[in-house]
Amino acid sequence: MLNREILHDLASTSDTCEPEVIALESEARLENILFSELFTSVCYWSVAILLAIVGTGLVYWHLTHHTFAEPVNDPFGVTTPPWLFAALPPIGIAASLGHATWRAVQGQRAWKTLATAAGFIAVMGVTTLLDTHLAAL
Repeated sequence: MLNREILHDLASTSDTCEPEVIALESEARLENILFSELFTSVCYWSVAILLAIVGTGLVYWHLTHHTFAEPVNDPFGVTTPPWLFAALPPIGIAASLGHATWRAVQGQRAWKTLATAAGFIAVMGVTTLLDTHLAAL
């Protein structure tokens, strides 16, 4: 991408309005809008709110419709309670969204933590979908 100074020099040195210069100027304006602080902030908070809504809905569905299976008997005597596995995805979603919100309030937008929350939500959504459809078979 060209620097803004180069675009400004191109625009000021040309006597005629060439289509290439106009295209470069419009591209620079679009780049300024897309990468502005306001636009990235609105996108970040929109994604965070959307993930919070979807995550809350999935957690609610998971906790109200989930039946816990009986623990499997391990030959070594180690059994993991099923409620522990059921609690991990909601905790992961809440922790990721909380961390993303905390960093954003401090002025550092952490897109990685939003991607982590989206991954937890995707896995939880797929498992919920498979549970409901495979149980019907």
